[in-house]
Amino acid sequence: MPAPAAAPVQPLEVRYPNPQKLQELRKSRDFQYAQDVRPDMSFWERFWRRIGDFIAQTLSGTSYSSFWKYVLYAIAIGTTVFVVLKLLQVDFVSLFSRKTAPAAIAYDTYRENIHEINFSALLEEAEAQRDFRRAIRLHYLRTLKNLTDQGQIDWKPGKTNWSYVQELNHSPLKPSFGRVTQLFEYVWYGGAALSQEKFESARQVFIEFNQSLSTAA
Repeated sequence: MPAPAAAPVQPLEVRYPNPQKLQELRKSRDFQYAQDVRPDMSFWERFWRRIGDFIAQTLSGTSYSSFWKYVLYAIAIGTTVFVVLKLLQVDFVSLFSRKTAPAAIAYDTYRENIHEINFSALLEEAEAQRDFRRAIRLHYLRTLKNLTDQGQIDWKPGKTNWSYVQELNHSPLKPSFGRVTQLFEYVWYGGAALSQEKFESARQVFIEFNQSLSTAA
């Protein structure tokens, strides 16, 4: 029986994908198989990594039980105490340092009348007793009296020092009087003892300012 005839071979048809569809597939996240590469660590990341490695090695080493364990305990206790004191609003400066005791004020600084003070006698007395802080206050009060006598300020008991500075807003004396006021408050309210040399330097500032008042009058 003769063999059946072979079917005719059909020519191969090459089919190309739709370019638009191919582009859409390339952009689809479902077909993104590339692995993200983590960027290099920053300086601080490397620093803390080393700290972490050091702590891990310390805790796992044999010396931990004999030395580092107590160091870490001390750090933990100190941190806890610090946090508790901060929550209680404890003043660390006054807690760990000696605070200079304020010098006694021999007279009422809010009620004194600058027009009734014998400045020459009181200054001589204060300087003889080396009470330089009181002497500086007397120099400042005499400066207020001189400004009042010239009509530069309106002196009244109880007014603040800087209110007198503001009264000189339109006067060329304001900058220098502001420095004089700042010097006085640093000496009087700062609570620090004055040496003879520092007192002489401060006194000269008051003398020069009052001499400028005489020139301007």
